[in-house]
Amino acid sequence: MSHLFAVLPRVALAAFMPLALVGMLSACAAQPGADLPPFGDTVRHMIDTQTYQPGDPVSPTQGDKVAGALESYRQPAAPYPPSTVSMP
Repeated sequence: MSHLFAVLPRVALAAFMPLALVGMLSACAAQPGADLPPFGDTVRHMIDTQTYQPGDPVSPTQGDKVAGALESYRQPAAPYPPSTVSMP
């Protein structure tokens, strides 16, 4: 019985070593994320598209459309409709 307890730590260590080795080697990647697409390019593109730069053409706007938009923003928010779901 004492032989079993003497061998058990060696078996556990032998089973753990490959996992530890894989974990340590994966932490040493040369360039992590080098194979991923360039995230953030779409955000930068949208910011550039929506930002006015001096000299860019300005699209004409109708005054009544702008006045209507401002008036709708000045109005209080519409109340939520009553719920049709009943809780038991």
